Amino acid sequence: MTLMGTFVVLFTLAFQSCPRKKVRTFDPYTLRSECLRDSSADYIYTPRYAHNFCIVREDGEKILYLRNPVTETETKHAVKKANRVICLSSTHVAFLDVLNETNSIVGVSGLQYIYNKRRLKAKDIGYESGIDYEALLQLNPDVVFAYDIPGQAAEYLEKIRELGLNVIEIPEHLEEHPLGRAEFLVAFATFFNKEEQAAEIFSFILQAYEDFRTLALQAATLAHKSGARPSPGPSNGTHHSSSTDSSLITRHTSPTDSSLITRHPSPTDSSLSTSSAWKKCGIPPVKVLINAPFKDIWYIPGTESHQNIFVEDAGGVLLGTKPGSKTAVISTEQAYLYALEADFWIHPNQYSSLSELLQTDPRFAEVPVCESKQVWNNNRRTTTAQGSDYYESGVVNPHLILADLIAIFYPNAIPNHKFTYYRQLR
Repeated sequence: MTLMGTFVVLFTLAFQSCPRKKVRTFDPYTLRSECLRDSSADYIYTPRYAHNFCIVREDGEKILYLRNPVTETETKHAVKKANRVICLSSTHVAFLDVLNETNSIVGVSGLQYIYNKRRLKAKDIGYESGIDYEALLQLNPDVVFAYDIPGQAAEYLEKIRELGLNVIEIPEHLEEHPLGRAEFLVAFATFFNKEEQAAEIFSFILQAYEDFRTLALQAATLAHKSGARPSPGPSNGTHHSSSTDSSLITRHTSPTDSSLITRHPSPTDSSLSTSSAWKKCGIPPVKVLINAPFKDIWYIPGTESHQNIFVEDAGGVLLGTKPGSKTAVISTEQAYLYALEADFWIHPNQYSSLSELLQTDPRFAEVPVCESKQVWNNNRRTTTAQGSDYYESGVVNPHLILADLIAIFYPNAIPNHKFTYYRQLR
């Protein structure tokens, strides 16, 4: 992947060496220039964006600390090399694919929903309450990677633990920032002794994401100075190839020299946030309507959600978003009013054509965003069972999601862009 050199900003990770007295911290912004050169040495990995994990070495053992931000509970896991794992989430498959460890996956949950084709050796053990516990036992996994849904009981996980299996609930989906989710790659890497490799990959993701975010601001600035609104997007959402080839992270080579340690701005520092930068420059972001009614309820992500961060970093503003990470609920009537002022409409549920979407409420056919066909969905890569790769490999490719959104909002910013996850509804 070749990025536009004019906008290159070198960012990298850093590792903090442990003091002799073991100190565990979830402070994601502590930054020192000590690298993981000696695997036998005590160390602590303090993530840059992720808030809910850290890695230390205690009494000769590698320890992974995980935190559930909803229940505010922390768990401690002594990490051993894993050779056989079960993944209960498709995102787990994506993380292991980047680490070239798909051969370690012996079982998955919901095989038909997994887009990755390099997991064919894995056995489908069923889904949540329908899990085949006998089949699971026969697979003899070293680790069962699981997830927790806040507010929902997970009795099946307790049953798996009762079988004597090592269940580890990974909270990457509870991270608010897209880069925080991607950084969990390092947490997964601890089970395969690939922390350094994972850190290098994440530094590439981070650099690419920042490059694209800078590019969006520059493109919007040019459009604003010229007095022109973003030109219409491409006639279809699946063509083009260019210098911004949207190949997945698994195909990337190593990033820039990791010795170039640069202090990265805190994502919570409002003075350095994307929205503040745009306001400072006096640049109006494009207006974006998101989602569609789901069981007669229209959800709008909060300002601290990863969806809003994506849109904001691409130069847009979500219409109807409320402060915080919680999702707001609006009426279809209110959504219609937002649609009247929207420049773009994204993520309209599972719909794959504009006509199908508009059948749900014909009023929307007359709003400008539909007349101009600036309606885009993130279902370009799906399985026959409607499993979405956006929600699978997208977790480790936030830079590609951001690039797609920039190419939608500001098509001239990335000429000849090849879309990875999005397509234009027609």
